[in-house]
Amino acid sequence: MTTPFDSDEVVRLGWRQGAILGTELSTAATKYAPESVSLNAADWFILTSHDCDIANYNLDKEPVVEVLRAQVATAKKADKQQSWGRNPRTLQVVLEEGEERKVLSCKVHDRWTIPRHILMQEAPTGCLPDKERRIVAEWLAKRYIRAAFPTAFDLRWRAKLRDWQKLLKKHSEWLQGIYLRVSTLAELPDGTPYKCHLLLGVPQAKRGGAGWTKKRDELEQEVQTFWDQLKPGIECVGVEVQGTDEITLADIEPYQRFDADWVSFEDDTSAIPPTADMTS
Repeated sequence: MTTPFDSDEVVRLGWRQGAILGTELSTAATKYAPESVSLNAADWFILTSHDCDIANYNLDKEPVVEVLRAQVATAKKADKQQSWGRNPRTLQVVLEEGEERKVLSCKVHDRWTIPRHILMQEAPTGCLPDKERRIVAEWLAKRYIRAAFPTAFDLRWRAKLRDWQKLLKKHSEWLQGIYLRVSTLAELPDGTPYKCHLLLGVPQAKRGGAGWTKKRDELEQEVQTFWDQLKPGIECVGVEVQGTDEITLADIEPYQRFDADWVSFEDDTSAIPPTADMTS
């Protein structure tokens, strides 16, 4: 039996991914929150389910939608290490509302589901801009596709993790994404090196601007120097710096994301094919 749902009405009200719950629904949403989540009267609740699931005509197929709790930070500037989905557990996004700026701070575990039919009670109070909405959606998706590498590879560099984090923090304004390609996902014995190549994505607005050529060379040199210290266990065969508008899906297909807090040792699912041929 199919339980009907007025999908046209839910669309008319303005419900979509990134919509922000109003007063009535925010109160309702708190009743479904896990006990582990500490709530505050000033919290925002963001609808994170996909548009198609929100508007599905069949309530039996999609009985619930997901909401994400966000706190309004006191700071007017986002923490760089918590922006652009760099950190898999916390995210900050900046919203410009006229002359007012708000920083929303989200934690990946502060989310839960609510019955979808209650969306009919009222319209959303607003919606995240498209760019911020996409950042939130991609950040949540990354929770399940973080990079995973062979344990033997991890052991050869993880002692330098703090140094890697410091290097990325130093250049955080210039780095939107870092991708690493490793020669094999097999567990190699001592004495057999892993070969790797890194692709650094620079925000489009930065590429070609003042100081671009100098900064590009600096990034290449400092990242190469970091990995050269890991010889002979790991051999870095190159570092390439490109604007995000220059990098295609085909370019990054054999790579894995390698930002500081993206790296998860041993227990994550690989997001790339079983082999990554360095010769192609």
